[in-house]
Amino acid sequence: MQHNEYDIGAAFKAIEDELIKSMIRNMDRHRAEETKEGIEWSMWQAEQLKALEKYKRDNRKRYGKQFQNLNKEIGELIRISRQKGNMQQEIQILNAIRKGFPARKISKGATAEFFKLNERKLEALIEATTHDMEAAETAVLRKANDDYRKAIFNAQVYANTGAGTYEKAVDMATRDMLSRGLNCVEYANGARHTLADYADMAIRTASKRAYLQGEGEKRQEWGITTVIVSKRGNPCPKCLPFVGKVLIDDVWSGGKKSDGPYPLMSKAVAAGLYHPRCKDSHTTYFPGISTADDIWSEKELEDIGQANQQEAERKYASRQVEKYGRLAEYSLSPENQKQYKQKSEKWEGEAGERYTVSDEIKVYRDDTPEKMIDLVDKYTEDEFVVLKETAEHAYAYDPDTDTIVVNPAHPLYEYYDYREVMIHELAHRIDHNEFGSPMNVQFTDAILESEKRLLKDADRYNKLFAPGGELEYNNLISDILGCLTDNVIVGDAYHESQYIGIPGYSELEVFANVFTALYQGDDVTVKFLKEELGELYLAFLKVVGE
Repeated sequence: MQHNEYDIGAAFKAIEDELIKSMIRNMDRHRAEETKEGIEWSMWQAEQLKALEKYKRDNRKRYGKQFQNLNKEIGELIRISRQKGNMQQEIQILNAIRKGFPARKISKGATAEFFKLNERKLEALIEATTHDMEAAETAVLRKANDDYRKAIFNAQVYANTGAGTYEKAVDMATRDMLSRGLNCVEYANGARHTLADYADMAIRTASKRAYLQGEGEKRQEWGITTVIVSKRGNPCPKCLPFVGKVLIDDVWSGGKKSDGPYPLMSKAVAAGLYHPRCKDSHTTYFPGISTADDIWSEKELEDIGQANQQEAERKYASRQVEKYGRLAEYSLSPENQKQYKQKSEKWEGEAGERYTVSDEIKVYRDDTPEKMIDLVDKYTEDEFVVLKETAEHAYAYDPDTDTIVVNPAHPLYEYYDYREVMIHELAHRIDHNEFGSPMNVQFTDAILESEKRLLKDADRYNKLFAPGGELEYNNLISDILGCLTDNVIVGDAYHESQYIGIPGYSELEVFANVFTALYQGDDVTVKFLKEELGELYLAFLKVVGE
């Protein structure tokens, strides 16, 4: 089974947790004997040292193969990221050509040379990432062994200084390890990080570079080397000087200084652009079609500074939640468990602070129904966005708290269209509070009727999503048809059949997708809805009261 970046990061986190858990389990199971003279630490230490040797053998055997499999998955993920970048860039270039950009593919011979060179670059990236991960994987096992050994000897030291019970002595001996985790990787600046944290950084960085390489390869095919760093609401401080600027991409697109009066990408990268965990990105600059905007107002710069400060505070709070959560889970003393649980919950409240959204998501089509515009205005007035780095999805509406939970650390976060996905999740919020689409008989009937009609002509509709088809890159229509037909008719975007098979979930997703399409979709999407899914379109309008 193929994993995504989130799955692999979670797998490394699970390994780290199990290493700590089995260590604490040994200390809980093999307790020191208490006599009238006190605790028999010497006998306990001898017993624990035997357990440590078994712990080392078992971990080498248990995790060696697991690490190998995860490293293979990482290599495959990097390759897939390159393919995605390649495909998305081709869409951009073809759209620009339709708008009049005079592009022409370079010769096949030159393309073949580019391909060979880029293939070598990709393999070098995979090899370097895998090598670094192998070193980190070895380090985490060694760190677990060292921390276990320290705890064995420190428990007696803390007992002698008045720790009191066996449980409290062990808790004091393991507190440092539980506070920081198995921080086995040291960066150049001296900071130490856990395996899971390092894996997250390494995988996301390598995947992003592969994605940018894929984009660059496609630009090379068309002889385009100019790019523009995308302007977004909260750029990284290191990237801010380059946001909105046009650059010559000499790193991924084969550009040269002579290609135009613009700075080189390599200079920008050397100055901090695309640092590890960077969320910024660039897109192709098509002279005569694209617009550059690298001017920031004083208010915008002030907002960016405030947003970056809030994000830093939120990340600190998240780290505290994780720290005290570990201490609460793995401490042996009930008194300590209770104390740490209270601290974890306190920091969780700080990490879960709510935010509003910017007005950019409220830009709508000229023909968007007035009722939908009013609903979006109504449901964006309050603070309904929660940032949570441990959330399972990059974006998801949570009906229990009536919030949209955003995970900016999720590996797929930067690939989503922020405006489209926020309106989609906001539509779920509106549906939950105003309508309850799964309970609307007319809407459900329209879905069933649409399914019957679509399946009769499944081949024709699937051809629309084939390479070169009219809907090849239309994610909204792909997901709608996938939900209607249980993925019999579908393009690249879809929900898993297991998910939409849950009663009511298909209606929820169809409602959110139709809402998104009518609010901000393109003309092709809206035309398809009205002409090919007329009964569903009309039923939706009745649900929202139009």
